[in-house]
Amino acid sequence: MQHVMNTSEIPNEIRKLCVIERLNIITDVWDEIKESKALEPISDEEKRLLLSRLADYRANPQSAIDWTELKKEVYDKCKHN
Repeated sequence: MQHVMNTSEIPNEIRKLCVIERLNIITDVWDEIKESKALEPISDEEKRLLLSRLADYRANPQSAIDWTELKKEVYDKCKHN
């Protein structure tokens, strides 16, 4: 008989994965959420935080790291450990 994980077991099992595998899960989950069109409205506080971060980025765009580059950097570090 196959064991089916309950939701409380999932985070512990995810923590056992290497960093790149966890990043891939995050990416997959995020993409699924984006496509679901079921996002809840954000609060005024969250809007202020996002607008502040956007202003920081616009003031200093070279400080940002492209998601593809970040994943590669983490993957490269994971391979060497």
